Amino acid sequence: MTTQQQIAEDALLVKEVQPFTGLCFTTRATLPQLSRYYKTVAEDLYTEAARLSLDINGPVQWIYTGVNGDPANEFQLEIVLPIRQAGAEPTGFTYRTFEPFRCLSYTHTGNWNELMGVYDALFPALHGMGYQNDGRVREVYVVIDFENPANNVTELQIHLA
Repeated sequence: MTTQQQIAEDALLVKEVQPFTGLCFTTRATLPQLSRYYKTVAEDLYTEAARLSLDINGPVQWIYTGVNGDPANEFQLEIVLPIRQAGAEPTGFTYRTFEPFRCLSYTHTGNWNELMGVYDALFPALHGMGYQNDGRVREVYVVIDFENPANNVTELQIHLA
């Protein structure tokens, strides 16, 4: 996909995300399959966290491992709800502690259907800054607005290899 999207260099931030524990849903997926998980998995994570009286410690994240932009490529998808600490055994989910994550961060405000164009602009910017990616990407859903998608705020984190 080509895009006219431009990313201002001052909108990019290199940072290290601290380790955290999460309540996780894990699957194998391709890019065209992602829409099946948009609403239900996050709702189920919040329901399970409430059932277990877990303290939520941040917004839902989608963590991709082995993603490369090819629609036919299968990769690992983890949908994660950060929590303060693991509790009783969850039903249908697991606990996982995520290691520190050094990344290029960019915050996108707007509809999620714009994200592919944003990624098309981010990766050349990343390479232009002298960095490489190893196929690990995170999307942190800071604001989710299904009624007015233009209000969505998503932090994109591209792992720096």
